[in-house]
Amino acid sequence: MLLIQISFLTGRYHATPWGRNVNEGVPEWPPSPYRLVRGIYDVWKRKRSGWPVSRVEPLLSALASNPPLFSLPQASTSHTRAFLSENSRDITGRQLIFDAFVLMKKGASALLGWPNINLNTTQNADLKELLSLFNYLGRSESWVSMRVLDETGDVNWNCTPADIQNSAEGKSVNVACVVSSEEYSMRPYALRRSSRNKGNKTIDWMDAIAWSTSEMLNIRQSNPPALFYQTYTLPAHCFEIKPFTQKALSRPNINGVLYAMESKILPSVTSTIEISDRFRRKLMGIHKNMAGDPRKLSEKFSGKNAHGNPSEGHKHIYILPQDLDRDGLLDHLLVVCKEFLTLDEQLALDRLDSIWQSNGKPDIQLIPVQWGKIGDLKGTEPSAYFISATPFLPPRHYRRGRGDFSEWIAAEVSKEAENHGFPKPVDIRPVVKLEGKDRSFRWLEFRRHRKSDSLQIGYGFRIAFPEPVNGPIALGYGAHFGLGLFVPELP
Repeated sequence: MLLIQISFLTGRYHATPWGRNVNEGVPEWPPSPYRLVRGIYDVWKRKRSGWPVSRVEPLLSALASNPPLFSLPQASTSHTRAFLSENSRDITGRQLIFDAFVLMKKGASALLGWPNINLNTTQNADLKELLSLFNYLGRSESWVSMRVLDETGDVNWNCTPADIQNSAEGKSVNVACVVSSEEYSMRPYALRRSSRNKGNKTIDWMDAIAWSTSEMLNIRQSNPPALFYQTYTLPAHCFEIKPFTQKALSRPNINGVLYAMESKILPSVTSTIEISDRFRRKLMGIHKNMAGDPRKLSEKFSGKNAHGNPSEGHKHIYILPQDLDRDGLLDHLLVVCKEFLTLDEQLALDRLDSIWQSNGKPDIQLIPVQWGKIGDLKGTEPSAYFISATPFLPPRHYRRGRGDFSEWIAAEVSKEAENHGFPKPVDIRPVVKLEGKDRSFRWLEFRRHRKSDSLQIGYGFRIAFPEPVNGPIALGYGAHFGLGLFVPELP
């Protein structure tokens, strides 16, 4: 028994049955033997043209000796519509074109079987080689992989010629097949010559297989000489997909995203709080439009609960612009949250692709380069030693009676660390300014307030923890907007 397997790599089969117009929206199913034989002929001529006719004709003759049996996968039908230009002067002139196709599971296979055919070893090897050279069957969208199966188990031949169908239930369909070489030799097609040339020219079977549409139109016939229609019985519900259950997609555990910042003019590190503020406003606008109701705005983004009061426990996002290459310009922006982000919140962050700059400067493009959890994101690696990257502003004001100022401000840093969920530092030392590669920045150069808040003095520190903790760390006033940012200290 000869068995040929056709695997549909994309799960689609685009082909129009012979004699039907593409705009009828009827796809060919099953794949016609006539199309397969002509495809093998085409592969031979284009890719194995050195093979003689005597090597290929026995293969095609075997495939045309009788209509095959089919084992078809579960499938459905669909189509696309395209308005194609009519090549007229009217640019609005468009013609509606349907592209009907059979849809199935990606990689699904159809099996064709010829019970009474057995090729010899050489012929079997030749057929395998020709089938391996196929890229598509039908239209070019129908990517396929073909091969000869040496053996298989029990096969459910669910599409067979109507005269051997055991079940009365089914749907009849005419399938284009090839007239066998023996039958054709008894009634070969004779091409009429012109009046100048007496007699008729007989077309041999191999030429009849390759008969083109233009040749068919020239002789004013509706069918090529080597084609005939065989009635097949398809399963009654061949185009009904059985419902199946699918597990819900698991939500990835993500509580942070790192953006790369791109612009012809990148902002200075001293503009940290401005960039964070603009980022938050745009992010909230995006999420509000997605939710369709201001009351459904994410608490992780707004920092306020359902009653409009500030949320507790610092569970809303930290927006932390960073200068990773230490050139004095912000080049990355890290957004982290203590709790995992929902899919909607992740989508809102993904849709935020730019923020504006003042004074006519070009917008900053934001490209997500890493999604993940704190500890896995760049800049959140554990360390026991951190140093200020932006000024720390104490949430309380110093006044007389609170002891020595240096001790008080160090105690404020320690309290804020514990308030944000970090262990109590074992060492806190002042840092005069931010040191970069080419220049340094005094803490008073940074913008240190939002909106109408009063301006405060900022301070820098080097802090050490009793054990490594995941950075970065933001403490004090404006911590969720990048102020009081401590990054792992570089060696």
